[in-house]
Amino acid sequence: MIPPIADSMRHKKDNTILAIMDAASELLNEKMGSAPHAREIAAKSGFSVGTIYNYFTSVGDVVSNLVLKRQMDNTKKIETIILDHPSDQSAEALCVKIVDELFSPYRAINPIVLRFSYNLAVSQSAKPDQHERVVDRLVQPLQAAAARDKTGTIRSFDDQELTLYLRGIVYLCRHPLLEGNAIYGTPEHQRIVLNVMVRMMSQAAA
Repeated sequence: MIPPIADSMRHKKDNTILAIMDAASELLNEKMGSAPHAREIAAKSGFSVGTIYNYFTSVGDVVSNLVLKRQMDNTKKIETIILDHPSDQSAEALCVKIVDELFSPYRAINPIVLRFSYNLAVSQSAKPDQHERVVDRLVQPLQAAAARDKTGTIRSFDDQELTLYLRGIVYLCRHPLLEGNAIYGTPEHQRIVLNVMVRMMSQAAA
């Protein structure tokens, strides 16, 4: 059992970190793709610059953790979708739900801000590969969905193959953003990603 004082301190730390990241998020939107200064984050969050540097090594580190949190939150939602997928629904039905959730952050955040934030996050992260590995947590839920599938439409994969496919889907979502392609986030972009994922996940029903 966690002692009450230790638990209270942990919650205080977590709340401080979230407040700092929320302040950075607001500033990124206000500045439309320019990095905020530590003093601006301090003023917005209500914490001192010193407090920011107690938890983060730089403003870039704040943004890196913010982007990573968004990726984790989105991936957890997709994980729940997969775990809740009924065994009598097809691979295509599952793919529709996954891709719709994949695109939900893209609709909510200005592409200029999102592109700047992601590039800054990866360049300033101590472990930039973390941003690529987030999707790996979906491997086991998808394996479980395939194992309980009663439609005969969800393909079986080994873990390494499925990991590569999932990272490829993320690349298809993200790359148009990073190159400033006008297709990014559009219904056509979503349709392309969905078609690829359906082909990836599906097999002909027996």
